Amino acid sequence: MKRKKILFLISRFPFPLIGGDKIKSFYLMKHLAKKYDVTLAAISFRSQPPKEWIEPLEKIGVKVYSVALNPIIGGIKTALRLHQKYPLEIAFYLNNEFKNLVNKLCQENNFDYGISFFLRTAEYLKDKKFKKILISEDCRVLYQTRSYKSSQNIPQRLIRIWEVFKLKKYEPEIINYFDTVTLVTNDDIQAMKQNNPNARYRLVTNGVNTEQFSPPSDDFERKDLLFTGKLSVWSNTLMAIKLIKEIMPEIIKHFPDVKLHIVGSNPVKQILEHQSKNIIVHSSVPNIEDFYKQCKIFMHPHLAATGIQNKLLEAMSSGLACVTTKTGIQGIDGIDGEHFLIANNNQQMIDYTIKLLKDDSLCKKLSKNARQLILETHTWDVVYSQIDKVLEELENE
Repeated sequence: MKRKKILFLISRFPFPLIGGDKIKSFYLMKHLAKKYDVTLAAISFRSQPPKEWIEPLEKIGVKVYSVALNPIIGGIKTALRLHQKYPLEIAFYLNNEFKNLVNKLCQENNFDYGISFFLRTAEYLKDKKFKKILISEDCRVLYQTRSYKSSQNIPQRLIRIWEVFKLKKYEPEIINYFDTVTLVTNDDIQAMKQNNPNARYRLVTNGVNTEQFSPPSDDFERKDLLFTGKLSVWSNTLMAIKLIKEIMPEIIKHFPDVKLHIVGSNPVKQILEHQSKNIIVHSSVPNIEDFYKQCKIFMHPHLAATGIQNKLLEAMSSGLACVTTKTGIQGIDGIDGEHFLIANNNQQMIDYTIKLLKDDSLCKKLSKNARQLILETHTWDVVYSQIDKVLEELENE
């Protein structure tokens, strides 16, 4: 039987595997390339990707094409488009060279399916005649609404209010061009339905490499606290600063020698300037899984974003006892007190962390249960099964 063809669009070149969008898109293409001929068209930030980034994709059977996006030119063009319908996060990625590449690939190939990874690439596929999937991941209206409500930074708040204003019209309209829209949580699906009840939504969750992110041997003594994330991302910056300024000082009063390891690339000045014997920032690490193995408790004072937190999937898969929030745990179908502890405010996060530092049996219980939950619900095989069902549904229409 002749293999069907998929055109896969993404706004960030999916290698190296740093960041949830790169990881998920890579694993999806790895799976899809076993059954389909997959062609990738990617936007590459600043410059064309080097050969060593392209080769891993070609190795899994993906044909790779890319266009470099100059961020300065992108920013200028975004400003010039303020009067248009596009939200800032869409306008920045509108690129004529990429549009021409997509059109050329469509003229030269008889694609059966098109996949836009993130809303940012939806414009390039919306008028194509083949079956189309939008891997939206989260509801952007919900994300930006929560973000502006939680932000204390006036410029950030104003930008996000602008985005909500634009997205409330743009997001419900653009998804009408797609046969299926996938999201990572049912909360995001319900939020999307409020603005467009007629589109077809499907759940395609996120996965984690459970072999890479696994607990240490039983005889390994775990200690210390951990927070991870790309530290230049605003939401991660806010969480790190909250931990440093509002939460750790109270924990240190009870445990003067406890250390919080903040691990992630591109930490901002506000994080770096607070390093001490108790606050240690690791900005460049070859294997982040080593920190998941050596630390005892994962602290996650999640504020207001949407979607699934990949860092929490990794922590739970690694068998850390996790203290998070209601929004932090969305998309992960666990039970408070069995798989993690949910804190409703700073004081609860402080109290729960102190409790876990004192109670090894509770730590071990949460560790074991968290690992088992991830094995049952968030392996890549689970994700593959979900995306297969989406494609089968389109194929049978």
